[in-house]
Amino acid sequence: MTVSLLLATLVLVADPSPEMAPKFSGAPGSATRASNQSWWTRFADPELNTLVTRGTGNNFTVLVAQSRIEEADAVVSQQLAPLLPTATWDTLLTTGPLDSLGFQFGGGVGGGGMAPVDLPTLYWQASSTVNVGLGIDITGKNILSHRAAKDDRKAAKHDVDVQRQSLASQITATYYDLVTARAQLAIIKHQVETNERLLELTQLKFETGQANAVDVLQQRQQLAGSKVQVPRAQQQLRAFEQRMAVLLGETPGRSFETPSTLPALPARPNVGAPSELLRARPDLRAKTQRLEATEKRTKVSKRSFAPDLRLSARGGVQGINVGEWSSQGFWSATATLSVPLSTGGSTYGRMRQAKAQQRTASRDLSQSSLLAVQEVEDALLRETQQAEVLALYKEQHVASKAAFEESRTRYAEGVAEYLPVLTALASVQRAELDIVTAHRDLIAARIDLYTALGDR
Repeated sequence: MTVSLLLATLVLVADPSPEMAPKFSGAPGSATRASNQSWWTRFADPELNTLVTRGTGNNFTVLVAQSRIEEADAVVSQQLAPLLPTATWDTLLTTGPLDSLGFQFGGGVGGGGMAPVDLPTLYWQASSTVNVGLGIDITGKNILSHRAAKDDRKAAKHDVDVQRQSLASQITATYYDLVTARAQLAIIKHQVETNERLLELTQLKFETGQANAVDVLQQRQQLAGSKVQVPRAQQQLRAFEQRMAVLLGETPGRSFETPSTLPALPARPNVGAPSELLRARPDLRAKTQRLEATEKRTKVSKRSFAPDLRLSARGGVQGINVGEWSSQGFWSATATLSVPLSTGGSTYGRMRQAKAQQRTASRDLSQSSLLAVQEVEDALLRETQQAEVLALYKEQHVASKAAFEESRTRYAEGVAEYLPVLTALASVQRAELDIVTAHRDLIAARIDLYTALGDR
């Protein structure tokens, strides 16, 4: 590999950062960003506040994220180890036939024509040694590895905030799904009563010859259609209760108390500038920390081409017993400089991998930042349009109700046919349910806006 190619591999060309607009198009006149902490409390519902608090403390997805902090903390401790001295105490005790000890030196013990000596059949050897070592971080790569692990730990903490924010959004959305289901169930039951009273009126007019059988059959059909919605609404309510229990980390099966009407929408928060999302959203903060970790590991991989220096020392006592013990102390000190000449390409491969991981993290952060801006813009647009939809449904309901009251009065007086009454009734009842659904969609848009802005 030429020198120029090696230098080229050591340089990481950064991608251009996405250019942020100075303000959101959906809120052009928005003031400086306001705090979005505990945003669900702005709905002023104590029961909702209690559920969110309970859920963020008991939900298993949040608890899993918290466990990952412990894992990251353990890695931090592991990465600190190369910066600290190591020490071991080794104790050795060896025994064997005395003849084998003599054989190691080319003959038997007591040989060579000397007078026979009364020696034991076994010999003993023992030693006790203390070994200490310290790696000298001459390039600072071990310090960088430790700091990268700490960045990962910070990212894991932000991940917990991500899960808590997501859970708060899910609990709040499910809570107002419950409120919506109860409101719709109450409306449907009221519609059944209205259809029953109108059926009585139609039957009475039929019995007096003022209406025909088709009018009665049509009203019976209208009544049956409203009644079939009751078990459907009850089933939906039960499904939302089970979902809420799971979000709270509880076994499904219990009921939850909620209001029967949806609340008014709180004042829209000041969304600030798109550039503020980078520090406001926990998911972007986590990705930023991971990018910083990959930058440090890229530097570590480059410094792996440099030599390693390690200091070590050992000292202790050793002895031998061949009839009686004799011992002596010993010590030594060593400095080892290891220069990597060839690693078969593994060091170069790890450097390429680190650079690729850094580039991936950088691009992921850039893409996530753009998506975060899109989520805020979408939530702002959706809220604006949904408010218009709700207002139109309310106008439709007023007009439909007036038409129904007029047509029912004229029908009761015998000056109008039944068909206009049925048409107006169907329009009124449909508009009543549409208003509740549109109101729920408006609240959902606000929840999405709070979530997109971050700052749990």
